[in-house]
Amino acid sequence: MATPTDTYELLQFNMIRAHDTFKLGYEKIVTLLADPPQNDIKNFLGYCEAWALSVVDHHDSEELVVFPFLNQKMDFSREEEQHKVIHDTLEKLLAIIQSAKEKPAQFKLDEMRELMVNFKEPLVVHLDEEVEHISADKLREAQFQESEIKTMISQLEAHAKSSGNPFLQVPYMRSHTPPEYKDSWPPMPWFLRKVMIPYMLAKRYSGYWKYSPYAMS
Repeated sequence: MATPTDTYELLQFNMIRAHDTFKLGYEKIVTLLADPPQNDIKNFLGYCEAWALSVVDHHDSEELVVFPFLNQKMDFSREEEQHKVIHDTLEKLLAIIQSAKEKPAQFKLDEMRELMVNFKEPLVVHLDEEVEHISADKLREAQFQESEIKTMISQLEAHAKSSGNPFLQVPYMRSHTPPEYKDSWPPMPWFLRKVMIPYMLAKRYSGYWKYSPYAMS
């Protein structure tokens, strides 16, 4: 599927694609927590960590680039408050994961399962409300100029390229992007999409991606 040509639609399009990867990862983790792969627990925990860090990095980029831009003419205080709740849960989740990676025999499965189940509502509500808030109609109504939006999106893309762990977040994103969007989202050179990510970046933690819903390329 092609990327929108209307600048006002682009931010929402990109956000939906990103949010869908997080929803897919969430559902996969919760399903697996019902009967965790005990003989592959290290890779499973690594997959969970990749998901959590991807959400953290995504929110960091919003707080550094997107919200300051949108708050010039709109009010994203609700989304900012939602981030605080989500980050608090993710910190707890990452602590459980780190502890279990260091001492697998002391993996707090029940605690992690309860945390994730209770996390669904605040996470999904936030992801869906945020997408609705940045619709093309709302951006036009706020009277943002196309050039301003393009500049902000360029800054967001630059931040994404310079932040996070490319051996985790990039393979996570690609293996949670459905086939119909693989060639168009996010925009990247063919060599990176078809060669560098699947055969170089994804190899470092290759055991993690067996839990992903889609192929890497």
